Amino acid sequence: METEPLMNEQESLRVIHAMIDSAKKTIQDDGTLYLMWGWLVLFASVTHYLLMTMTTFAYPYLPWATMPIAGIINAVFVSRMVKRQPVKTYIGEFMSYLWAAFIVSIIILLAFMPKLGMEKTYPILILLYGIGTFVSGGALRFKPLIIGGALNWPIAIVAFFVPFEYQLLLLGLAVTCSYIIPGHLLRLNYRN
Repeated sequence: METEPLMNEQESLRVIHAMIDSAKKTIQDDGTLYLMWGWLVLFASVTHYLLMTMTTFAYPYLPWATMPIAGIINAVFVSRMVKRQPVKTYIGEFMSYLWAAFIVSIIILLAFMPKLGMEKTYPILILLYGIGTFVSGGALRFKPLIIGGALNWPIAIVAFFVPFEYQLLLLGLAVTCSYIIPGHLLRLNYRN
């Protein structure tokens, strides 16, 4: 009975590195989701601020109506992305649970916004954005996400002490730090 020769140390390391690189490519994709959500939240928060402070428009919060539509687009995109993944990885599973918990937390927070009040809700949203990107950055070992997520925490602290209209601008700053800049850097990394 013949047995195949075992891999030597260097071959084993090469295989392990190839698997890690493949997992990283699969997980971080090209930053599309970070960019999509970052730009959408930035657009909605700044537009809400402008409508609220510079017009007499009765429904300045209307830009947020784009979020459910984006959620559907996101679900389709993620579903297709998952189908293309040849292998499930621990990091991939972890990220799925993290972002599912994030989405459920956001939905619960927004559902109880009338009870909490907007001035308490938005700083908590900023905290949640920070947690999601900080933990994602740790899982992916991608410092811009870690730093961007961590920057959300002092932004959230400031948001607790300012009027609501300024919280909208701070939310825009938070997603710029934690989603948009890291998203562009992820895309750059992915292409290289």
